Amino acid sequence: MSNLVPVSARWTRLSDGLDVYAAVPSEGASAATVVVGMELFGVTAWVRKVCERLAAAGYAAIAPDFYWRTARHADLGYDDAGRKEGFRLLGHLTREGVSADTEAAFAAGKELGAGPARAFTGFSLGGHLGVLAATRLPLDTVISCYGGWTLDGGIPLAEPEPPLTPAGAAALAEHDTLLVGLVGGQDFLITADEWQRLGQRLQQGGVRHELTVYPQAEHGFLCEDRPASYDASASDDAWQRILEVLAQLPGRSSVGRQEPASPSSH
Repeated sequence: MSNLVPVSARWTRLSDGLDVYAAVPSEGASAATVVVGMELFGVTAWVRKVCERLAAAGYAAIAPDFYWRTARHADLGYDDAGRKEGFRLLGHLTREGVSADTEAAFAAGKELGAGPARAFTGFSLGGHLGVLAATRLPLDTVISCYGGWTLDGGIPLAEPEPPLTPAGAAALAEHDTLLVGLVGGQDFLITADEWQRLGQRLQQGGVRHELTVYPQAEHGFLCEDRPASYDASASDDAWQRILEVLAQLPGRSSVGRQEPASPSSH
């Protein structure tokens, strides 16, 4: 990932004990705070690179270590052992903890001088965390990249009910949150039927949303550190969409805004 502007990035421990990986432009104010939701595998080197890429585009990018109450700085391998440990740690997350950590991350962005707009960009588990947080907190935008378990559940955090119940959708609508969903057509976690029903739930709830499918892409297609599933073409298009959506945040200057890519599949 090549930087557009120099960035400053480091781990920081907040007053409540939460560790965050924070990346900001080295010069000038950050346009907004973007909380970066980690994968199941923790705040990995790739998640940290995502923060730096967003900071290079002019944002305060804050990745909370959501596992911190159980294990600090988890950086798990993309293998069966890493996946097993990730699910173990995931089992300790609570909705209250996710909400508190997300709010603390936004406060950290504000302390770093970021503009008032609040966005959450999450990947896989992080996409779920972003949707969950947006049902509880006023967020301008959530970009959920192959975020699972939001509609049908399947993890302890989504019990007794997943985030996108009719009530959850109503909360997003009340917050006037824009929900952007990006998914691969070959995703093992999110079926085409679930994706269609998710769109219907958002439509019925009056939630502003944009859903995009990359027909040949698999789960995790944005992560170049996972060569078995990485899809360069889909990733390039998705990143263009992500940056275009963030450029439309309230109060964000149109200077440097990228033109959107032509639609893939909706």
